[in-house]
Amino acid sequence: MAEAQTELLKQLSEAVVEMDIEEVKAKCEEAIASGVSAPVVIRDGLSAGMRQVGEMWNRMEVYMPEVMGAVEAYYAGLDLMKKQVTGDQQISYVGTIVMGTIWGDIHSVGKDVAGPVFEGAEFKVIDLGLDVSPEKYIEAIKEYKPDIVGLGTYMSETFLHVKDTVDAFVKAGVRDQVYIVCGGPAVDSEVAKKMGADEAYDDAWVAIAGMKELIAKRG
Repeated sequence: MAEAQTELLKQLSEAVVEMDIEEVKAKCEEAIASGVSAPVVIRDGLSAGMRQVGEMWNRMEVYMPEVMGAVEAYYAGLDLMKKQVTGDQQISYVGTIVMGTIWGDIHSVGKDVAGPVFEGAEFKVIDLGLDVSPEKYIEAIKEYKPDIVGLGTYMSETFLHVKDTVDAFVKAGVRDQVYIVCGGPAVDSEVAKKMGADEAYDDAWVAIAGMKELIAKRG
């Protein structure tokens, strides 16, 4: 890749960090015009920016408003880039995750942050939305064949629905096809495992490493 293109992708990632939506769009268009493929723009520009935001979050250099601003900028660029992906271009994913907020829970902020964080780490994300029933998860497992099912639980009451959801997966015969990962401020890893899940995280960036380890176990 030419030095100018490398610099352009660096500027794009910085625009994501700076939450500059218009600059993100402009740099995406400039990168495509200069001959950089859409998958590379996503991986080395947009996703690199989200990874940097994660590093800053872990160092407590940014807070939730800045993260949400970066997410918005990331999606603005991603929407443009997905339209540029042609049939002979492949976006390489480390795994597929079907995720949503568990039934009874309509809180969206955590899920809306986690989705682009996972995409930035090169996961293919299927977002089922809010208040997702076990049946809807089961349908998505059969359709998308994901590696991981993410159950967003943002209240203590809805965290208890994990067992019901896992039991529904077992009854439908799909439990062994996926890893089940719970996410949100209400989760507890030990309790989640007792309810039949594989793991639980209250930090999307920490979850990335854990989910990659789970996928590596399956090979």
